[in-house]
Amino acid sequence: MHAPGLIPLLIVLALAFLLFGRPGRISNLMEDLGKGIKGFKKGLGDGDTPPAPAEPPAQLRDQTARKDDERTGA
Repeated sequence: MHAPGLIPLLIVLALAFLLFGRPGRISNLMEDLGKGIKGFKKGLGDGDTPPAPAEPPAQLRDQTARKDDERTGA
């Protein structure tokens, strides 16, 4: 059996450096992954509840009535 080539060895070393190069990096990755999964589950659960009924828009006064009142002096 022969030893792995230079390219696969460099790839493995680069991955090991990325994962273990800084203390706490793996725990930060796992924390971010957990937050993402929790947010995904929350997003799935929110779709079952119906949205709150919206208030109807405020009614505007008819502008033509005001113009008629101004013309007649009422």
